[in-house]
Amino acid sequence: MKHAFFVLIFMTSLAQAFNVRKSKDRLLLRETNCEEGQEIVSSLAQWNLLAKTGKQCDTSAPGEIKKNYCQFDITDCVPDHVVKYQGATPQTDGPNCWNLSLVMSKILPALRYSSPEEMNFYMRPPLCRQLKDGEEKIAGDVGAIRQVKKDKTPEYHGFIYISEKVAYSKNGFSRMAPYDLQSLDNVYEVYQVPRQEECRKNEITEGATCDKAVAFFRCQSMDEYLENNSNIPEKIKETFQKVGMFEVCVEDRALRGNAISKEATKNILDTSKALLNYLKQAKDSPEVAKLDKEERDFVIGSLQMRLEAISEQLAMFGGTQDGTSLVSGLALEGFAKQIKSASKGVAGVQK
Repeated sequence: MKHAFFVLIFMTSLAQAFNVRKSKDRLLLRETNCEEGQEIVSSLAQWNLLAKTGKQCDTSAPGEIKKNYCQFDITDCVPDHVVKYQGATPQTDGPNCWNLSLVMSKILPALRYSSPEEMNFYMRPPLCRQLKDGEEKIAGDVGAIRQVKKDKTPEYHGFIYISEKVAYSKNGFSRMAPYDLQSLDNVYEVYQVPRQEECRKNEITEGATCDKAVAFFRCQSMDEYLENNSNIPEKIKETFQKVGMFEVCVEDRALRGNAISKEATKNILDTSKALLNYLKQAKDSPEVAKLDKEERDFVIGSLQMRLEAISEQLAMFGGTQDGTSLVSGLALEGFAKQIKSASKGVAGVQK
Protein backbone atom coordinates (compact mmCIF):
# COMPACT_ATOMS: atom_id res chain seq x y z
CA MET A 1 0.00 0.00 0.00
CA LYS A 2 2.82 2.42 0.84
CA HIS A 3 4.41 1.79 -2.55
CA ALA A 4 1.07 2.49 -4.24
CA PHE A 5 0.89 5.92 -2.64
CA PHE A 6 4.50 6.61 -3.63
CA VAL A 7 3.58 5.99 -7.27
CA LEU A 8 0.36 7.98 -7.09
CA ILE A 9 2.02 11.30 -6.38
CA PHE A 10 3.74 11.11 -9.76
CA MET A 11 0.51 10.53 -11.67
CA THR A 12 -0.63 13.31 -14.00
CA SER A 13 -2.99 15.63 -12.15
CA LEU A 14 -5.99 17.33 -13.60
CA ALA A 15 -5.31 20.77 -14.92
CA GLN A 16 -6.93 23.00 -12.31
CA ALA A 17 -7.64 26.66 -12.80
CA PHE A 18 -6.44 27.74 -9.37
CA ASN A 19 -3.19 27.30 -7.50
CA VAL A 20 -1.94 28.46 -4.12
CA ARG A 21 1.56 29.72 -3.45
CA LYS A 22 3.50 31.47 -0.72
CA SER A 23 5.05 34.89 -1.04
CA LYS A 24 7.11 35.70 2.03
CA ASP A 25 4.64 35.30 4.91
CA ARG A 26 1.48 35.60 2.77
CA LEU A 27 -0.57 32.89 1.10
CA LEU A 28 -1.83 33.78 -2.35
CA LEU A 29 -4.50 32.10 -4.47
CA ARG A 30 -4.45 32.53 -8.23
CA GLU A 31 -7.47 31.81 -10.41
CA THR A 32 -7.92 32.47 -14.11
CA ASN A 33 -11.53 33.53 -13.48
CA CYS A 34 -12.07 36.28 -10.88
CA GLU A 35 -15.63 35.23 -10.09
CA GLU A 36 -14.63 31.62 -9.46
CA GLY A 37 -11.69 32.82 -7.39
CA GLN A 38 -14.07 34.82 -5.21
CA GLU A 39 -16.21 31.69 -4.76
CA ILE A 40 -13.18 29.68 -3.62
CA VAL A 41 -12.21 32.42 -1.15
CA SER A 42 -15.74 32.30 0.31
CA SER A 43 -15.55 28.53 0.82
CA LEU A 44 -12.13 28.88 2.49
CA ALA A 45 -13.55 31.60 4.73
CA GLN A 46 -16.36 29.25 5.80
CA TRP A 47 -13.77 26.60 6.71
CA ASN A 48 -11.80 29.22 8.63
CA LEU A 49 -14.94 30.23 10.54
CA LEU A 50 -15.97 26.67 11.43
CA ALA A 51 -12.41 25.91 12.55
CA LYS A 52 -12.74 28.79 15.05
CA THR A 53 -9.37 30.29 14.16
CA GLY A 54 -10.37 33.77 15.29
CA LYS A 55 -9.03 35.25 12.05
CA GLN A 56 -11.19 37.63 10.04
CA CYS A 57 -11.37 36.97 6.29
CA ASP A 58 -12.64 39.76 4.06
CA THR A 59 -14.56 37.85 1.39
CA SER A 60 -15.66 41.09 -0.28
CA ALA A 61 -12.12 42.11 -1.20
CA PRO A 62 -11.76 41.95 -4.99
CA GLY A 63 -8.97 39.93 -6.51
CA GLU A 64 -5.92 41.72 -7.81
CA ILE A 65 -6.13 41.49 -11.57
CA LYS A 66 -2.90 40.35 -13.18
CA LYS A 67 -2.12 39.62 -16.82
CA ASN A 68 -3.62 36.12 -17.00
CA TYR A 69 -5.25 35.61 -13.61
CA CYS A 70 -6.85 37.08 -10.49
CA GLN A 71 -4.86 36.96 -7.26
CA PHE A 72 -6.37 36.78 -3.75
CA ASP A 73 -4.57 37.03 -0.42
CA ILE A 74 -6.05 34.12 1.59
CA THR A 75 -3.70 34.25 4.60
CA ASP A 76 -6.53 35.21 6.94
CA CYS A 77 -9.05 32.89 5.25
CA VAL A 78 -7.52 29.52 6.18
CA PRO A 79 -6.36 27.76 9.37
CA ASP A 80 -2.80 28.52 10.46
CA HIS A 81 -1.76 24.97 9.56
CA VAL A 82 -2.36 25.78 5.89
CA VAL A 83 -0.46 29.07 6.11
CA LYS A 84 2.47 27.25 7.68
CA TYR A 85 2.58 24.10 5.56
CA GLN A 86 0.99 24.85 2.17
CA GLY A 87 3.44 23.55 -0.43
CA ALA A 88 5.82 22.26 2.24
CA THR A 89 7.32 18.77 2.15
CA PRO A 90 8.67 16.76 5.11
CA GLN A 91 12.35 15.93 5.54
CA THR A 92 11.52 12.22 5.73
CA ASP A 93 8.95 9.77 4.43
CA GLY A 94 6.01 9.06 6.69
CA PRO A 95 3.59 11.98 7.21
CA ASN A 96 0.63 11.14 5.00
CA CYS A 97 -2.96 11.80 3.99
CA TRP A 98 -4.60 9.95 6.88
CA ASN A 99 -2.50 11.78 9.43
CA LEU A 100 -3.33 15.16 7.87
CA SER A 101 -7.05 14.34 8.04
CA LEU A 102 -6.76 13.38 11.72
CA VAL A 103 -4.61 16.38 12.65
CA MET A 104 -6.93 18.87 10.92
CA SER A 105 -9.86 17.23 12.75
CA LYS A 106 -7.94 17.74 16.04
CA ILE A 107 -7.94 14.02 16.76
CA LEU A 108 -4.15 13.75 16.62
CA PRO A 109 -1.80 16.54 17.78
CA ALA A 110 1.11 16.23 15.37
CA LEU A 111 2.22 15.37 11.84
CA ARG A 112 3.66 11.87 11.39
CA TYR A 113 2.87 8.58 9.71
CA SER A 114 -0.64 7.26 10.34
CA SER A 115 -1.66 3.74 9.40
CA PRO A 116 -4.84 2.89 7.48
CA GLU A 117 -5.96 1.02 10.61
CA GLU A 118 -5.55 4.17 12.69
CA MET A 119 -7.60 6.18 10.19
CA ASN A 120 -10.34 3.55 10.13
CA PHE A 121 -10.36 3.30 13.93
CA TYR A 122 -11.22 6.98 14.31
CA MET A 123 -13.75 7.27 11.47
CA ARG A 124 -16.51 5.96 13.72
CA PRO A 125 -18.12 6.85 17.05
CA PRO A 126 -17.39 8.24 19.54
CA LEU A 127 -15.32 10.86 17.67
CA CYS A 128 -16.68 10.67 14.13
CA ARG A 129 -19.98 9.88 12.48
CA GLN A 130 -20.61 9.08 8.86
CA LEU A 131 -22.78 11.56 6.98
CA LYS A 132 -26.01 10.21 5.54
CA ASP A 133 -26.60 10.39 1.82
CA GLY A 134 -28.27 13.68 1.05
CA GLU A 135 -26.87 15.35 4.19
CA GLU A 136 -25.10 18.58 3.39
CA LYS A 137 -21.32 18.46 3.74
CA ILE A 138 -19.58 21.35 5.45
CA ALA A 139 -16.03 22.66 5.23
CA GLY A 140 -13.78 20.61 7.50
CA ASP A 141 -15.53 17.27 7.02
CA VAL A 142 -13.24 14.31 6.37
CA GLY A 143 -13.31 12.50 3.05
CA ALA A 144 -12.22 8.85 3.14
CA ILE A 145 -11.52 7.25 -0.21
CA ARG A 146 -11.77 3.49 0.12
CA GLN A 147 -11.28 0.44 -2.03
CA VAL A 148 -14.56 -1.35 -2.63
CA LYS A 149 -14.20 -5.08 -2.15
CA LYS A 150 -16.72 -7.86 -1.69
CA ASP A 151 -16.76 -7.93 2.09
CA LYS A 152 -14.79 -4.84 3.15
CA THR A 153 -13.76 -1.29 2.20
CA PRO A 154 -10.13 -0.72 3.28
CA GLU A 155 -8.78 2.83 3.52
CA TYR A 156 -7.05 4.21 0.43
CA HIS A 157 -6.78 7.99 0.95
CA GLY A 158 -7.99 10.68 3.31
CA PHE A 159 -8.49 14.43 2.81
CA ILE A 160 -10.26 17.48 4.21
CA TYR A 161 -13.34 18.56 2.29
CA ILE A 162 -13.74 22.33 1.89
CA SER A 163 -16.22 22.60 -0.97
CA GLU A 164 -17.13 20.83 -4.18
CA LYS A 165 -14.21 22.70 -5.72
CA VAL A 166 -11.55 22.61 -3.00
CA ALA A 167 -9.86 20.06 -0.72
CA TYR A 168 -6.80 19.99 1.54
CA SER A 169 -4.67 16.91 1.01
CA LYS A 170 -1.23 15.34 1.13
CA ASN A 171 -1.13 12.96 -1.79
CA GLY A 172 1.21 10.29 -0.51
CA PHE A 173 3.52 9.40 2.39
CA SER A 174 6.67 10.31 0.43
CA ARG A 175 8.84 13.22 1.49
CA MET A 176 8.28 14.57 -2.04
CA ALA A 177 4.51 14.92 -1.58
CA PRO A 178 3.54 18.41 -0.32
CA TYR A 179 0.63 19.55 1.83
CA ASP A 180 -1.62 21.16 -0.73
CA LEU A 181 -4.85 23.07 -1.23
CA GLN A 182 -6.10 21.61 -4.50
CA SER A 183 -9.26 20.96 -6.42
CA LEU A 184 -11.54 18.20 -5.15
CA ASP A 185 -11.63 16.84 -8.70
CA ASN A 186 -7.86 16.53 -8.63
CA VAL A 187 -8.01 14.39 -5.48
CA TYR A 188 -10.60 12.14 -7.10
CA GLU A 189 -8.55 11.90 -10.28
CA VAL A 190 -5.27 11.06 -8.54
CA TYR A 191 -6.94 8.38 -6.43
CA GLN A 192 -9.04 7.04 -9.29
CA VAL A 193 -12.54 7.61 -7.93
CA PRO A 194 -14.96 7.15 -10.86
CA ARG A 195 -17.31 9.98 -11.75
CA GLN A 196 -20.45 7.89 -11.26
CA GLU A 197 -22.80 9.21 -8.59
CA GLU A 198 -22.66 6.00 -6.55
CA CYS A 199 -18.89 6.45 -6.17
CA ARG A 200 -19.04 10.00 -4.82
CA LYS A 201 -21.87 9.93 -2.29
CA ASN A 202 -21.62 10.44 1.46
CA GLU A 203 -21.86 6.70 2.03
CA ILE A 204 -20.41 3.70 0.22
CA THR A 205 -23.44 1.52 -0.37
CA GLU A 206 -23.42 -2.26 -0.43
CA GLY A 207 -23.17 -3.59 -3.96
CA ALA A 208 -21.45 -0.48 -5.34
CA THR A 209 -19.72 -1.27 -8.62
CA CYS A 210 -16.85 1.21 -8.08
CA ASP A 211 -13.29 0.05 -7.51
CA LYS A 212 -12.82 3.17 -5.37
CA ALA A 213 -15.46 5.29 -3.66
CA VAL A 214 -15.58 8.08 -1.09
CA ALA A 215 -17.36 8.37 2.26
CA PHE A 216 -17.65 11.53 4.36
CA PHE A 217 -17.42 12.00 8.13
CA ARG A 218 -17.90 14.73 10.71
CA CYS A 219 -15.69 14.58 13.79
CA GLN A 220 -15.21 16.08 17.22
CA SER A 221 -11.75 16.62 18.69
CA MET A 222 -10.01 14.22 21.04
CA ASP A 223 -9.73 16.97 23.67
CA GLU A 224 -13.51 17.50 23.58
CA TYR A 225 -14.09 13.80 24.07
CA LEU A 226 -11.68 13.49 27.01
CA GLU A 227 -13.01 16.65 28.68
CA ASN A 228 -16.63 15.55 28.34
CA ASN A 229 -16.09 12.03 29.69
CA SER A 230 -15.42 12.31 33.42
CA ASN A 231 -15.32 8.52 33.80
CA ILE A 232 -11.98 8.26 32.02
CA PRO A 233 -9.25 7.78 34.66
CA GLU A 234 -6.71 10.58 35.10
CA LYS A 235 -3.93 8.08 34.52
CA ILE A 236 -5.29 7.46 31.01
CA LYS A 237 -5.66 11.18 30.32
CA GLU A 238 -2.09 11.78 31.49
CA THR A 239 -0.91 9.07 29.11
CA PHE A 240 -2.64 10.81 26.20
CA GLN A 241 -0.80 14.03 27.12
CA LYS A 242 2.60 12.33 27.33
CA VAL A 243 2.13 10.46 24.07
CA GLY A 244 1.09 13.75 22.45
CA MET A 245 4.25 15.47 23.71
CA PHE A 246 6.38 12.75 22.13
CA GLU A 247 4.44 13.01 18.87
CA VAL A 248 5.43 16.69 18.71
CA CYS A 249 9.08 15.56 18.89
CA VAL A 250 8.39 13.03 16.13
CA GLU A 251 6.86 15.79 14.00
CA ASP A 252 9.93 17.95 14.51
CA ARG A 253 12.11 15.08 13.34
CA ALA A 254 9.91 14.25 10.33
CA LEU A 255 9.34 17.80 9.08
CA ARG A 256 12.54 19.58 10.06
CA GLY A 257 15.07 16.79 10.53
CA ASN A 258 15.81 17.60 14.18
CA ALA A 259 16.92 14.66 16.30
CA ILE A 260 14.64 13.24 18.99
CA SER A 261 16.38 13.58 22.32
CA LYS A 262 17.31 10.50 24.32
CA GLU A 263 15.29 11.98 27.21
CA ALA A 264 12.14 12.20 25.07
CA THR A 265 12.62 8.64 23.84
CA LYS A 266 13.12 7.38 27.39
CA ASN A 267 9.99 9.24 28.54
CA ILE A 268 7.74 7.63 25.91
CA LEU A 269 9.12 4.17 26.62
CA ASP A 270 8.66 4.69 30.37
CA THR A 271 5.13 5.99 29.75
CA SER A 272 4.28 2.90 27.69
CA LYS A 273 5.65 0.63 30.38
CA ALA A 274 3.68 2.46 33.08
CA LEU A 275 0.47 2.20 31.05
CA LEU A 276 1.01 -1.52 30.58
CA ASN A 277 1.54 -2.04 34.31
CA TYR A 278 -1.52 0.08 35.04
CA LEU A 279 -3.70 -2.05 32.77
CA LYS A 280 -2.42 -5.27 34.33
CA GLN A 281 -3.58 -3.99 37.71
CA ALA A 282 -6.76 -2.34 36.40
CA LYS A 283 -9.07 -5.18 37.44
CA ASP A 284 -8.66 -3.98 41.03
CA SER A 285 -9.17 -0.31 40.20
CA PRO A 286 -12.58 1.28 41.03
CA GLU A 287 -11.99 4.10 38.53
CA VAL A 288 -11.52 1.67 35.67
CA ALA A 289 -14.65 -0.16 36.73
CA LYS A 290 -16.61 3.02 35.92
CA LEU A 291 -15.79 2.64 32.23
CA ASP A 292 -18.19 0.76 30.03
CA LYS A 293 -16.81 -1.55 27.37
CA GLU A 294 -17.10 0.97 24.53
CA GLU A 295 -15.23 3.68 26.47
CA ARG A 296 -12.50 1.28 27.51
CA ASP A 297 -12.05 -0.15 24.03
CA PHE A 298 -11.86 3.33 22.53
CA VAL A 299 -9.37 5.00 24.89
CA ILE A 300 -7.08 1.98 25.19
CA GLY A 301 -7.44 1.17 21.50
CA SER A 302 -6.56 4.77 20.62
CA LEU A 303 -3.35 4.67 22.65
CA GLN A 304 -2.43 1.31 21.16
CA MET A 305 -3.03 2.58 17.60
CA ARG A 306 -0.95 5.67 18.25
CA LEU A 307 1.98 3.72 19.65
CA GLU A 308 1.95 1.36 16.70
CA ALA A 309 1.85 4.21 14.17
CA ILE A 310 4.60 6.12 15.99
CA SER A 311 6.74 2.98 15.96
CA GLU A 312 6.34 2.76 12.18
CA GLN A 313 7.37 6.40 11.79
CA LEU A 314 10.43 5.84 13.98
CA ALA A 315 11.39 2.87 11.84
CA MET A 316 11.21 5.09 8.74
CA PHE A 317 13.78 7.41 10.33
CA GLY A 318 16.15 4.47 10.28
CA GLY A 319 18.23 5.60 13.25
CA THR A 320 20.61 7.49 10.95
CA GLN A 321 20.52 10.70 12.96
CA ASP A 322 19.47 10.07 16.54
CA GLY A 323 20.72 6.49 16.68
CA THR A 324 17.76 5.14 18.66
CA SER A 325 14.83 5.26 16.26
CA LEU A 326 14.89 1.63 15.17
CA VAL A 327 15.31 0.30 18.69
CA SER A 328 12.68 2.58 20.24
CA GLY A 329 10.33 1.87 17.33
CA LEU A 330 10.51 -1.88 17.93
CA ALA A 331 10.07 -1.33 21.67
CA LEU A 332 6.96 0.82 21.14
CA GLU A 333 5.48 -1.73 18.76
CA GLY A 334 5.99 -4.39 21.42
CA PHE A 335 4.35 -2.23 24.09
CA ALA A 336 1.40 -1.53 21.79
CA LYS A 337 0.76 -5.24 21.29
CA GLN A 338 1.07 -5.94 25.02
CA ILE A 339 -1.28 -3.06 25.84
CA LYS A 340 -3.85 -4.46 23.43
CA SER A 341 -3.56 -7.86 25.08
CA ALA A 342 -3.68 -6.46 28.60
CA SER A 343 -6.74 -4.30 27.93
CA LYS A 344 -8.73 -7.36 26.89
CA GLY A 345 -8.10 -8.84 30.29
CA VAL A 346 -9.45 -5.89 32.26
CA ALA A 347 -12.32 -7.09 34.41
CA GLY A 348 -15.30 -5.24 35.81
CA VAL A 349 -15.81 -2.87 32.91
CA GLN A 350 -18.55 -4.62 30.97
CA LYS A 351 -21.95 -2.96 30.68
